[in-house]
Amino acid sequence: MKALQQQQIIGTFPTSVTQKRCWFMEQIHPGNKGLNLAIRWEVRGPVTSDIVQAAFQKIVDRHEIFRTRFVEKDGDPVQEVVSQVDFKLDLVDIRNVPEENRAARIASIAIAHAQEPFDLSKPCLFRVAMVPIESERAALLISVHNSVFDGFSIGVLGHELGTNIQALMTGTEPELPDLALQYGDYSMWLADYEASGALEEEISYWKRTLQGMEYFELPLDRPRIAAEPNNRSLTTDLPNDFETNLAETAKELETSVFALGVSAFSVALERFSGRSDVSFAIQVAGRMDIDLEPLIGIFTNPIVMRTDVDADKSLVDHSRATREIVNGAIAHQTLPFDKLVQTLNPPRDPLKIPLVSIMFNLQRAFLKERAYGDIELVSVPSHSPGTLYDLNFNIVGRNSGWCMMVDYNANLFDEATVQAFSDLLLEVFEALMQRDTAPISEIAPVRSSDINPEPLKLDTTPATAKRVPPPSMTKPRLAALWAEILALPVDQVDGNFFDMGGYSVLALQMLSRVGETFGTRPTLHAFLNDPTLDGLTGMLGQTEPTTEHPEPTPSGHADNDIWEMAELKQSTDAAPVLLTVNQPFLYHALGSEIYSDCAVANLGIAHREQLTALTNTGLDPAIRKAASLVQSRYGGREILLCGLCVDGRVALRLAQQLQALGESVRCVAMIDTWAPGAVHQFSGFQRARDKWVIRMRRLRYYLGLRWRGEIGMADLLAQYNFAQRILSPLKLVPTKTGAAELVDDTVDVLVGLTRSYQFQPYQGEVVLFTTRSQAMVPEDGVLGWSDLLSGDTAVYPVNGWHGDSLMRSGFNRVSEVLDAKAHRLESGRAG
Repeated sequence: MKALQQQQIIGTFPTSVTQKRCWFMEQIHPGNKGLNLAIRWEVRGPVTSDIVQAAFQKIVDRHEIFRTRFVEKDGDPVQEVVSQVDFKLDLVDIRNVPEENRAARIASIAIAHAQEPFDLSKPCLFRVAMVPIESERAALLISVHNSVFDGFSIGVLGHELGTNIQALMTGTEPELPDLALQYGDYSMWLADYEASGALEEEISYWKRTLQGMEYFELPLDRPRIAAEPNNRSLTTDLPNDFETNLAETAKELETSVFALGVSAFSVALERFSGRSDVSFAIQVAGRMDIDLEPLIGIFTNPIVMRTDVDADKSLVDHSRATREIVNGAIAHQTLPFDKLVQTLNPPRDPLKIPLVSIMFNLQRAFLKERAYGDIELVSVPSHSPGTLYDLNFNIVGRNSGWCMMVDYNANLFDEATVQAFSDLLLEVFEALMQRDTAPISEIAPVRSSDINPEPLKLDTTPATAKRVPPPSMTKPRLAALWAEILALPVDQVDGNFFDMGGYSVLALQMLSRVGETFGTRPTLHAFLNDPTLDGLTGMLGQTEPTTEHPEPTPSGHADNDIWEMAELKQSTDAAPVLLTVNQPFLYHALGSEIYSDCAVANLGIAHREQLTALTNTGLDPAIRKAASLVQSRYGGREILLCGLCVDGRVALRLAQQLQALGESVRCVAMIDTWAPGAVHQFSGFQRARDKWVIRMRRLRYYLGLRWRGEIGMADLLAQYNFAQRILSPLKLVPTKTGAAELVDDTVDVLVGLTRSYQFQPYQGEVVLFTTRSQAMVPEDGVLGWSDLLSGDTAVYPVNGWHGDSLMRSGFNRVSEVLDAKAHRLESGRAG
């Protein structure tokens, strides 16, 4: 590599806490193999080494972290980014090796490649060797330093490699979005965030949780010595039905797959060590915002799992208790591990990692194995060059199956000991999958001896197929389902779903369960028209609804293929109408807070076919259809309109169309609705800074709600797209329902349709609500609408967070303003 010139350095950034930790460990023990990460893939298809090298070069050019080096300034490391690094792919030819010996040869190459140390003072702490195996099959051996890479980065790297190879082979541009941020931007924000004192709540939580915790380690076969770790690995293939059985057990016990793994692991540790106060580390991804997802870098953070294993309780009981421990830890994951060590200041031993000696992980492999045009990327178990922990347990799922890989320090443990513990862990998993209600104490303890317990047999009896109940059983079955979801006695659920404590997420979950049970389900709009047991029974077509409840309101013109209408609150025939746009579950509670004689209705997209029609039709033709539907239902009545975010734009355009039809639109309320293009009056730096301010406000806001018990763990994680996508497969959060996905996709389509739309001036009354999610506000104070709205447009700040403005702390402000306007209309009509 050419010598670096000063002008080639394009940026200097502070190191993140984890990078600094890696740097100091490297200074203490140069060439620490425990800081090297090894990845092994196979690339299958007609691809050349030149194309693979060019694809990796594009990745190095795209991600500054791969053009980063670390230098010391005033005793602390900083990261410097250089403008250019020439990436060189190592090509290893083994064609002269007999075919039966090639696998062993590749394994030896992988070990040597992974264990070669990195020089942190030189950029591109990343290298790849390509080893052709057959004419259209080659191994890719990737080694990268932990200071610039983490587990989630594996998926990013694989996707970009496949996308780049496909583009190079077809002569097209790779379809990768521009990166809004680089890792250096994140590290600068992180330094500011830590200096702001925002971590105090996290610190308090961990002090309480880990108070009095003694250092946990398994009994050693040999005493610790000051020597380089002797890293060894042990791999065990798991049964083909391991994932299925684990998922079914988690569902039945109402916990997550990951929390179930933590539970089993803690029990195995107790059975092996004889200690009930068990503690170990897990790794969290640390990417709490969507803009961090496409970045390569180190964001992971170890957090401590501390469980009290009561051997007199059953595995089932322990699993349910562990669920709460995992949820609490995940909710307080932002405190860096090194800051936690500094805070707790435990007794230090230079031969031990502070606080924890064991790491545990359970998940599917980060690489999404898939085809990119004519080539395919496949994940292959890789050699681990080293481990920082005494024991590092990884239970990993691939398309080829699940396996358990244990990295251990052979200076401390014999292979027989590690094998005995692995066997014990599998026995605990198998007992847990059988939902064993016997006390944990009945699982034979293991005391550092080579024991191979006879594994328990899994129940392979096929589950009984679901049977749709006969018509006469529909309402009782629905009542039982509602009782379970609402946590009420079954004889107390014969009423309005929302009056009994139901809310949007529960409604979506309930409708999803209805679909699973009955093979059909009504749309959310249809359910909101009559959210009662009788109403839902009638919608399923099993029995006729009773006369106690109004029949579902018809949606309007039969030929309206885009919109549906749901009436959330009834009124007298001539009363004003508050018409809300999309996201009906957000507005449902509004109906009970509008005390005036005013109907509350919702206009929205109820199913995928309507969303497709909206996409194909375009904004103005769709608005005309919406106006026609509104006029057919509420023509001649005074109308108020309300929309959140992009739906506010739809509400404003609908108001103009209704006025053109001669209807009386008295007010348009827009919540956090920016004028198209208004954000571009700010510089890129201002927008990036604003994103970080909002992220941290959001994190603190929802963590505060969770801490005060106002929301559950699932509600907290639901605020983060990353958490949903990564943790949902682990069952840490409920899988997003089809209705919720439809709402999200509708928002995306409307953003696309209105992003460059040229709105005309509107002279009617408009009120704007701005929530705490708005950190950067245009100088006009009206979110960029000053040229299109009247000069006296009112702006109301609300103490909520975007969608929460209709659900929690900001809800009263919105409902009070709209109710007051409806009341004036009602009074004027009466006068």
